Amino acid sequence: MLIQHKFVPPLNQVAAKLGRISAGARRAGMINVVSEIETRAIRYAPVRTSNLANSGTSDVNADGSIGTVKFTAPYAGYVHQGTGLYGPRKTLIRPKNKKALYWPGAAHPVRSIRGMKPNPFLARAAEESDIPQLFIEGAEKYIKREK
Repeated sequence: MLIQHKFVPPLNQVAAKLGRISAGARRAGMINVVSEIETRAIRYAPVRTSNLANSGTSDVNADGSIGTVKFTAPYAGYVHQGTGLYGPRKTLIRPKNKKALYWPGAAHPVRSIRGMKPNPFLARAAEESDIPQLFIEGAEKYIKREK
């Protein structure tokens, strides 16, 4: 399961502050945004084996108008959205083929479980980041290097 968050910067706000933005400056600004959000999300991701944190990647399209941060671990969506009563379906987790659930470490078989509460680490990282300011900083650095 893949979770991803796409970012589209408010270019009208940024253009008023920076003037005309070249494609290179726009891409540099977006790279600054997605790298900061990816770093925060990796820090907020729950760690048991570190597979989830290590599966984080970010990407920016060629003209810098869209940036994507994604986590590709098979269970990333379940961690982010929750399962059972806390997940999108809002139902208990019950066995499909048998009468009870059992997993290694369980004290005894159980008829159903409530599931796992969501941990929206990627959304939290995006909300805490000042996306327009990060975009402006990255674009300004690019413009200063270009001159």
